[in-house]
Amino acid sequence: MKRLMVAIFALALVGTSSAGEWHIETVDSEGTVGRDTSLALDSDDHPHISYYDSYYNNDLKYAHWTESAWQIETVDSEGRVGEDTSLALDSSGYPHISYYDYTNTALKYARWNGSSWQIQTVDSAGHVGRYTSLALDSSDNPHISYLDNPNHDLKYARWDGDEWHIETVDSTGHVGGHTSLALDASDNPHISYYESHDCDLKYARWDGDEWQIETVDSENAGWYTSLALDSSGYPHISYQKVSSVLKYARWDGAAWQIEIVDSVGRGYTSLALDSSDHPHISYYGYGHLKYARWNGSSWHLWVVDPESWVGSYTSVALDASGSPHISYHGSSPSNLKYAYWDGEPGVEGAELYANINDESVLVGWEITVDAPAAIRVLRSVGKGEPVDVSGSLSGAAVRWLDRDAYEASDKGLKPLVYRLEVTEEDGTVTRFGPTEAVTIPEPTRGLSLSVYPSPAADALTVSFALPSEGRVTVALYDLSGRRVATVVDSDLTAGRHDVSCDVSTLTPGVYLARLETGTGTLTRRVVVAR
Repeated sequence: MKRLMVAIFALALVGTSSAGEWHIETVDSEGTVGRDTSLALDSDDHPHISYYDSYYNNDLKYAHWTESAWQIETVDSEGRVGEDTSLALDSSGYPHISYYDYTNTALKYARWNGSSWQIQTVDSAGHVGRYTSLALDSSDNPHISYLDNPNHDLKYARWDGDEWHIETVDSTGHVGGHTSLALDASDNPHISYYESHDCDLKYARWDGDEWQIETVDSENAGWYTSLALDSSGYPHISYQKVSSVLKYARWDGAAWQIEIVDSVGRGYTSLALDSSDHPHISYYGYGHLKYARWNGSSWHLWVVDPESWVGSYTSVALDASGSPHISYHGSSPSNLKYAYWDGEPGVEGAELYANINDESVLVGWEITVDAPAAIRVLRSVGKGEPVDVSGSLSGAAVRWLDRDAYEASDKGLKPLVYRLEVTEEDGTVTRFGPTEAVTIPEPTRGLSLSVYPSPAADALTVSFALPSEGRVTVALYDLSGRRVATVVDSDLTAGRHDVSCDVSTLTPGVYLARLETGTGTLTRRVVVAR
């Protein structure tokens, strides 16, 4: 009978937790306002927000915070204007806004010159200008990506100081929705966007000579894209899967790394990178404003505004301390809202592991804070989405037995991956993991592994039993998956073996001892302490 075996590598999280809270306020509630928000912070970390006054006035509006109050004004009221706004601040702190003119089906652009708003029609060649995204280059000249709706093309416009240059970037199908634009250190544009016919996430970049275009994610994904470039100029993209799942893709220099951030997302993602190139994402999660950030080891998730039906049309920016500021739409009544964090939230850390137990999997964890409000174990099968399989567990729980592991894995044919979701008393949700899971095709009766003492100071003994002779590797790994010591790497006979391992030079902490044979693999946790 086939049995499942789970081996763990990337387990531990290290971070800090300090006091802080979300501050939430209503910026504008005059009329039906707050859709299509775009947020930027000036050099004093004061927020500036462009947004749409819909239904009644159909105007483009702009709000910014002075030292004591919000200043609000109407930028453009010529017809129905102001949808799909995108805001950037220039080197003088003046706002520039791209937006859609519904009346004239055109792309428009407004900028503040220090005394008045200067407004231009950029492109009026058909039904153009939806899903605008604006970035300013090193000379404060605007660059805009947008949709050519009747032709279903992705378009791009840039101002060179004298005139607009407009071109079609991608015309290979139903492309150009939900665009997001960023400029690299050479002022070359990078654009993420949605291909609606095949439901793909696409990415285009100008290499100095021509556009390079590729499909990033073809698994029914690509809505509400948001793009940022890291310090190496590599793209990071947040977006939604059509089934309302928040996803995140990043280019690591060789390939796209794609993961699910939250299986309870709904749309309107916005992405910013901090000084460590870690992503922060604001998004709409089934009636609430939500926020996710990567701390270098795991995703931390929060419900920012618990009121019902708030959080759509979200935009996030990070201040000089790396704390998030978010603009968004409050729908009942329809208003513009703003939230910011004044501390560093989150669980300090956790360690997640899983071990084989007959045809079940024992999932265990250690959390380095006081007992949380609740814990859930999530399981994904193969490349599937994580699903809650434990239900709500007590915050004092330290393990859970997955009795359905063998059947869930299609009788050992598919790997299982586990994650831990921790809910704190204030509602903060942090997700830990994933584990690394593998399946084995044959029984491993007679294969065992133990490591003692633990904690170990100078030396430890690795004891293992083999059901048959063959090649054996035993090694120690740190929690990043890096091998730090090789204990055994040779052909051995069947039976019991005891091998000593010197750990006197290892940094105190948690390590993993891993036994690999032709009949199976086992992993055990060991602590090195002085």
